[in-house]
Amino acid sequence: MSETVLHAEVREATGKGYARKLRQQGKVPGIFYTHGEKSVPIMMDEKETVKVLTSTSGLIDFQIGKKKPRKVIIKEIQTDPVRQSLVHLDVMGVRLEEKITISVPIHLIGEAIGVKAEGGVLHQYLREVEVSCLPLDIPDHIDVDVTNLKLGDSISLGTLKLEKAEIVGDLDQPIVSISMPSVVKEKPVEEAPVAEGEAAAETAEGEPKAKE
Repeated sequence: MSETVLHAEVREATGKGYARKLRQQGKVPGIFYTHGEKSVPIMMDEKETVKVLTSTSGLIDFQIGKKKPRKVIIKEIQTDPVRQSLVHLDVMGVRLEEKITISVPIHLIGEAIGVKAEGGVLHQYLREVEVSCLPLDIPDHIDVDVTNLKLGDSISLGTLKLEKAEIVGDLDQPIVSISMPSVVKEKPVEEAPVAEGEAAAETAEGEPKAKE
């Protein structure tokens, strides 16, 4: 688990228009909240925020203005679907002695036998999973080894073994499976039906002309 400092400032105003101006200035609007405290509208530098988000998926040291840094997690990220730029962040403060629920990325490792030697296709159904744990025990990611998977095999959430975290959700939910590739049968090309008028014309053209 890596720890990174993310800096923020208190936003002077709220609203879509003000948020739009912030984004034009390279800032990301957001909200900071924690249990038992009043939420605070905040703004962060987009470049710094992107750098932090790509370096860790777990616990972050977060500092608002000149206040003392505190431990947080990024609870929700909103992005622009076209520009892929950050639109809004929900930042949640945590207490180190209280468990939290957080999404953790799933990393597949190895090359499945069912793909390499049996011609199968690997299907990944989940790319992240929710876990419950203490803030200091948040894993950066969860490795799932697919090396021994054969045709017809699968791995579900219930098979994951985590030392200091507990899976949240349906334990029967599959993460990955190996199956035979589906074969798409091509339909034979059917000739377009000929209209009666066109058929008559073709017949007439095919008949020998009478001598004048």
